[in-house]
Amino acid sequence: MTRYAIVDIETTGSHAKGHGITEIAAIVTDGTAELERWETLVDPGLPIPLHITQLTGITNDMVEAAPTFEAIADELEEFLSGCVFVAHNVGFDYAFIRDHYETMGRVWRSPKLCTVRMARKLLPGHASYSLGRICEDLGIGNDARHRAMGDCAATVELFHRMMATERAADVVAGMLKRGERESWLPQHVPASDFEALPTSPGVYRFLNQKGTPIYIGMSHNVRHRVRTHFNGSMKSARRQAFLRDIHRIESENTGSVLMARLIEDELIRTHWPIHNRAQKSIPIRTAVVSYTDQRGFMRLHLQRQRHVKHAIRWFRREDDARAWLHAQAVLHALHPQLLGLGSDGRGQSIEDDQRDAHNEAMNALIDAAQTRETWAILDRGRSDEERAIVLMENEHVKGWCFTDETVSRFDEIPELVELKNGSATADAIVQHALHERELGKIRFEIIEPAS
Repeated sequence: MTRYAIVDIETTGSHAKGHGITEIAAIVTDGTAELERWETLVDPGLPIPLHITQLTGITNDMVEAAPTFEAIADELEEFLSGCVFVAHNVGFDYAFIRDHYETMGRVWRSPKLCTVRMARKLLPGHASYSLGRICEDLGIGNDARHRAMGDCAATVELFHRMMATERAADVVAGMLKRGERESWLPQHVPASDFEALPTSPGVYRFLNQKGTPIYIGMSHNVRHRVRTHFNGSMKSARRQAFLRDIHRIESENTGSVLMARLIEDELIRTHWPIHNRAQKSIPIRTAVVSYTDQRGFMRLHLQRQRHVKHAIRWFRREDDARAWLHAQAVLHALHPQLLGLGSDGRGQSIEDDQRDAHNEAMNALIDAAQTRETWAILDRGRSDEERAIVLMENEHVKGWCFTDETVSRFDEIPELVELKNGSATADAIVQHALHERELGKIRFEIIEPAS
């Protein structure tokens, strides 16, 4: 006979980090009848906020003489031993109890079931699956709402009604067999959304109740990456709010990591999801900029900046920028010190009569550097028959597309590509990919116009 421990707790706050348990109630059942029950107030070790007292009715005076969690830990563990841990929104109750044991230096684990998810499967069609609303719909009474035993007893009645349905045994067995996936997924997310995620490179979106993206990400293995979002504890309020807001998961295969990064950037800049932060920051690069000194000499220097609007060229690394400047000094016979590189051994000063020749050479350098050269990257597509194309103009991303057409010449590419608004982040993504290609970490083909 399987034993189920239906549990409800009251706490000083909505997340385990920085908050404590004020009351615990547990009822053990075989799925049809109550077998035994256990409850206690708990000294949380910190004051109970007024709004919590107003919600639960539990005051600081009531818990003053109550045992601490450490004092009842052994008794609680013994009562729960051998049972499946069951709660309405099980992640909340389970996380608090697990974290309190971890604070003591003890490991506590249990198989668990969520009655919210059970109800969605076995009692479809309700507008809300909160404990209060579902019990009201089903006519289940609760004389002590927001007290542990009152909510626990109501959950037991709900659990018994669900266990009496025709599909209950299969649903419960399936939830437990899947490694408790029904429990670690956010409460509103259908398991089918997770099952549909690809194990290949792609992008994914967490959607709220209105279908608005609240987080967009990418990975070389989408399913694995999404799973990592739901690992770990529920300690922080921000994490709990994040998981609570997720109602659906959407994804798409992109064929390659490069395309996943570019599409992720485009989607983030289209939707600006509230939980995306890092992508909103444009990376700092090394820019080559020009200016004219007091003597009328055109000069170049390097500076670290986020925007590259007025840069002659920009580079991901300062060493690459300096190498390019050294090459330009040789190519155009320019004094390195006027390119921000120090002396070339020909003396520290340049005579005024050299100004015109120098500025002419500098203009030639700038014109050559700013000449728009187009080229393209040919990468893996979303299937064996498809290829991805990224069109570039110097260091800037102009657009991309997926195509199943055979591309053999560069002049066939521009008419296939969908032009994009572009971004500094997209440019940096391609530069990073080129660096990874040099290191042999990734492979793709580069196509240039015929000379």
